[in-house]
Amino acid sequence: MKPKKLLQIISILILSIFLMNCKKTTESESNWGDADFTTYVAIGNSLTAGVADGALYEDSQKNSFPNLIAKMAEVDDFEQPIMGGNGFSFNESEGRLSLNIFTDPPSIDFLPAGTENNRNLNRAYNNLGIPLIRAEQLYTATTAVEADSNHFVDKILQGSGRTAIEEALSLDPTLITLWVGSNDVLESATLGLADNNSSYTPSSEFFTHLNNIITQLTDGTNAPIFIANIVDITDLPYFTSLPSSITIGGNQTYLFGECENNVIRELTDDDIVLFWALPDYLNLLTSRDISVATALNDTLVLDVEEKAEIQIIIDQFNDIIKNVANSNNQLHLVDMYSIFNDIADNGYTIDGTNHTADLIYFDANGLLNLNLLTTLFSYDALHPNKFGYASFANSFIEVINSTLNADLPLVTSSDL
Repeated sequence: MKPKKLLQIISILILSIFLMNCKKTTESESNWGDADFTTYVAIGNSLTAGVADGALYEDSQKNSFPNLIAKMAEVDDFEQPIMGGNGFSFNESEGRLSLNIFTDPPSIDFLPAGTENNRNLNRAYNNLGIPLIRAEQLYTATTAVEADSNHFVDKILQGSGRTAIEEALSLDPTLITLWVGSNDVLESATLGLADNNSSYTPSSEFFTHLNNIITQLTDGTNAPIFIANIVDITDLPYFTSLPSSITIGGNQTYLFGECENNVIRELTDDDIVLFWALPDYLNLLTSRDISVATALNDTLVLDVEEKAEIQIIIDQFNDIIKNVANSNNQLHLVDMYSIFNDIADNGYTIDGTNHTADLIYFDANGLLNLNLLTTLFSYDALHPNKFGYASFANSFIEVINSTLNADLPLVTSSDL
């Protein structure tokens, strides 16, 4: 072969390789704009981890909002702590829950626990969402023991000896999403403010914890940080699904419940019967035995005073998050409080189908039905299903696109 011909072939091969690399870059990064998803890291709690049906399990993790964001950005190596089978609920020996409303009596049961399928990853996970974690524990806890025996801490941190914030920084992140504070208030609210071992975090302490988290992150990286605030509890079906009364003989009859200061009284429309009271509620609906003797336990009722107390704390937390975000150009606020207020009022449309925050409903005959086809929530009434997580992902994507000149596509049903 003539040298000239050989040189031409080599040149063509080099050009082809160059064009292939350019094509790959163009396909995966052309919509990044000024964003850099090379090492995207998500920090947060169960809403970041991808919990659904009361557990962290693989089928739901695929639709976690960070994983969906990574998918829209065409990130190939976004690693999550995959929990196989039924995964793990907040009780380590149990997996996702099964809601049986048609059995007699109705029940909420948990399936057997699953397995850890990605425990041997030799680096930190990109998704560092830890169910049950509170703000302080994100930067102080390295083991489950240091986080109120939360077994998810050991599963997500892999015994690294580092905190979640230190794990995140170990990856040298190029973009971060941060969603903290929900457990600092909602854990207490879901128990009707009745469990002294799960009291909410005072706003003054939350201010300190959030500032410590932000200081560690901004000292350790120049990556943009997209921080979300906390949704209104009255938008979640855990707090909105069950009325405080039933109809007997055409008359509205209010249930009795144990309220603040252990006072048992007749409930009003302003009191909240919590979703975990569903089996008790259905039994009362059948028996019609409404009396002081059948009053709902304090952990199943969020009375009007307690509801007001929780909403004040959420407002205070969100003011803190907003002020912290506005004080640093590295931070960008994702106003999930306002976004989800709108979703609760108007629903969220994906591919022409409107999905709502309603999980259950009572038909004209007073029978309970599950709103499975168009709800945004999973069986636990607190955590989203795949459509709910898509709405979260799209909320973050819209802020990323608008602030960093990016053009990531929004999640559609085909991406779930």
